[in-house]
Amino acid sequence: MKKVLIFLSIVSLVVANDRSDIESLINKHWESWNSNKYKDYISTVHSGGTMNGDSNGSFWYEMVPTVKGITENRKPGDKSNFNARYLEIDVLVPGKAAVAYYYLVGSYTLRGVTKSDYRTRVSQVFVTEKGKWKIKSGHFSPLHSGSGIPD
Repeated sequence: MKKVLIFLSIVSLVVANDRSDIESLINKHWESWNSNKYKDYISTVHSGGTMNGDSNGSFWYEMVPTVKGITENRKPGDKSNFNARYLEIDVLVPGKAAVAYYYLVGSYTLRGVTKSDYRTRVSQVFVTEKGKWKIKSGHFSPLHSGSGIPD
C-alpha cells in the first residue's frame, strides 16, 4: 500500500508540474506574439508545425514553424494584445500529451481592421519534444458578442 501511495504522489507531482509548465508556455506564446518576438513564439510550437483552425471560421491549415511562415500574412501596423484567461489543462499522458482550454481576450489591428473586443475560446493540443512541452494543434472559435479575426 505504501508503494502505491508513493507512486500516486509522484504521478500527482508530475501532472502538477506539467500543468504549470504548459500554463507558462501558453503565456510565453501570446506574450511573444504580442511583442513581435517571432523566434520566441516559434520556440513554443512543435518543430513539425501545427494544425490550426482560426476564429475567422477558416478551414484547417498547417502552420510552418518559421518566422517567414508565421509572418507571411502580417502587414505593417498589425498588432495584438492577447491574454489567456481561465486556463484549464488536462494532462492526458504525464510528460507526453495534454490539452488546454482557455479564453483568449484582448484587442488587435490586422490589415487596417481594429477591434477591441476580441474574445475567443481556445483549445490546444500539447506534446513534448526533446523533453519540452510544445503546441501541436489549436482551434479558436469566437465567443458570443466577441470578434474573431478578420478573414
